[in-house]
Amino acid sequence: MPPADVSPRCGICAAIDRIRARKFDDFIAELPHGWLILGDQQRYRGYCIVFAKTHAREMYELARGEAAALMDETIRAAEAIAAVTHPWKMNYACLGNQEPHVHWHLHPRYEDDAMRHGPVWINPEYNNRVSLADADRRELIAAIRHEIGIRIPDAIFARD
Repeated sequence: MPPADVSPRCGICAAIDRIRARKFDDFIAELPHGWLILGDQQRYRGYCIVFAKTHAREMYELARGEAAALMDETIRAAEAIAAVTHPWKMNYACLGNQEPHVHWHLHPRYEDDAMRHGPVWINPEYNNRVSLADADRRELIAAIRHEIGIRIPDAIFARD
């Protein structure tokens, strides 16, 4: 039986299980109310996702304090990513139409992006995966971890 905070049919809960089992290469940090991962699509360098620890379809299903704390962690994560990547603008998206588990997409947007004034998904190249070389990915994760540690001192970076 899964813990009360996960759903057995949820793809994000399955990813959280992999994080907990130390089988998720793009794990960045465990936050008090969420998990921060590097997105598998790096068309926008520094793209990350914050998963809520509690399985909920909507922000309003979380306890008010938990929702507020998750939002604060998301803002601090965005600030940490921006400190590393220096974007022109940070885009936040919490949709959940494909994965009904509260999660926030953090897309750094850059001035040289010709489509920077629109949402990322209107870019016809968006679904063409851009991966980072392993060393570059590890360096980016390490830099974001450093900045997260400054902003969220109780973040955990290694799963024991």
